[in-house]
Parts: sequence; C-alpha cells; structure tokens
Amino acid sequence: MTRPLIIAIDGPSGSGKSTLGRMLARELGLLYIDTGSMYRAVALAVIESTMNEHDDVAVGDLAERIEIDLGGDPDSLRVFLDGHDVSARVRDEDVTQISSIVSTIPAVRRAMVERQREMGKRGAVMNGRDIGTVVFPNADIKFYLDAAIEERAERRLAEEREHNPEATFAQTLADITERDRRDTTRLDSPLRAADDAIVIDSTGQSISEVIQRMVTIAKERGAS
Repeated sequence: MTRPLIIAIDGPSGSGKSTLGRMLARELGLLYIDTGSMYRAVALAVIESTMNEHDDVAVGDLAERIEIDLGGDPDSLRVFLDGHDVSARVRDEDVTQISSIVSTIPAVRRAMVERQREMGKRGAVMNGRDIGTVVFPNADIKFYLDAAIEERAERRLAEEREHNPEATFAQTLADITERDRRDTTRLDSPLRAADDAIVIDSTGQSISEVIQRMVTIAKERGAS
C-alpha cells in the first residue's frame, strides 16, 4: 500500500497559499489543511479568555488544552474551536492581529505541529509557513510561494475590505511588513523556503497561470 501523498505549500502573507492550496487539493482530490486557520483559532481562544497574548506560558498552555478541528471540502473549509464553528470569526481583523503574535510562541507552534502531523497522515495539501521545513520535512512535493510585497498587500487589502471597508493600502502594507518580520526572525521554525522546495514567484501572474504550473509539477511527480 502506497503512502498517502503530502504536498506542502509555504510562503509569506498574501502569497496566495490559501487560494492555490484549495485549488490544488480540489484538482488532485486531496484533503486541504490551512494551518493558518489553526493559529487563528488559538488567537480567538486567547481573545475570549481575555489573557495577555504576550504571556507565552499561559498562551502555550491554552493551545495545548483547546480543541481545534478542520472540516469541509477545499472550497468551504470550516474551523471548529471547542466544538463551535468559528469559520467566519477567525477571519476578523482582531483575530488576524493576535494570530501573528501567538504564532511566534514556541509552545503554541509545538502544539499545532503535533496536530498538523496527525491530520496530514491521511494525505493532504497543507499550507502554512513551516510545513516543508518543520511539519513535514519529507513531504512528497514542496512549494514555496512568494510575490512582491506591494502585490501581496493589494491581495490582502481586497480580502480585508470584505470585512472592513475602511481598510487602507498603507495600513495593510505596514501590517504585512511587520508580519514578514515576525515570521522570518522568530527563533522557533522561522519562515523560509525548504532547500528542496519549488519556489514560485507569482508577481504579475494570474491565479490560473500559477495553478496550472503547480498541477503540472504535481502530476509529473506522481500525483494522480
């Protein structure tokens, strides 16, 4: 019996990981796991508990105790926190801000990595910031997506304006710049491309162009 296929997709905020990950999973008939949603669920738990998001010990302990699950198909991923569907709530701006802080806490990352490995055993397209380097270093295929920071900010702004019409490009660009700094400089599993990752810079490219390339590569490497 062959081992289930695992495809890792890493990259910075706004690089298209979620959109392309969903499309690739649907095309290949694989489970889709958005690990960023798991960190957002931790952030929401922190907000609801009213604890200080900078309290590494308390937040790490909370991450160990809460129940997080993902469900649905690639086009309608559902996020559950302690049995409650929080799919919409975890996309709110306050959760986004807190998630970028709690995701740098080593104890939180360890708790989430353990759960992600368990989920991925069934075979999956999994996106995040340390999938190919930490969660599944032996993934069958590793993609690292990137794009010019201004283009990433434009993409993120379009998403944010669905929830906050007052969002501005300047603030979104500043937020992404800060998120990049946190992700690349944290001591625990910093964001970087795995040595054997296929790096795709989507600056100036359409979604259809990028997904076509990813599907072609996946099928060349054995995906059905």
